[in-house]
Amino acid sequence: MTPLLPNPDHYLHNLITMTSSEATRLWRRALKESFGKTCVYCGESYELHELTIDHVKPRSNGGETITTNCVCACAKCNQSKGSEDWQEFMWRSFGINRLREHIIKEHTNA
Repeated sequence: MTPLLPNPDHYLHNLITMTSSEATRLWRRALKESFGKTCVYCGESYELHELTIDHVKPRSNGGETITTNCVCACAKCNQSKGSEDWQEFMWRSFGINRLREHIIKEHTNA
């Protein structure tokens, strides 16, 4: 597995011939693979193209597009969460799930 770099810009710096869109695509793929192609919220497995990237701290609340703020999520969970706090979304949608919460906290260094 390819190591996961902090954000798409790091792929540009490490691969001279890569364009910005290629770097972003590679970063997104690596992020999805690092979560085992599983939605971090509901825990369901999906094909790579079925997963989206969600900002744990939403961009509308100052969240950045960096690896430690992004997780892979299915479209349903990503859309349902919107700009809600991730933990409140998890509790409202799935109840308390210590394993899923631990995975998010470990990834975001929270």
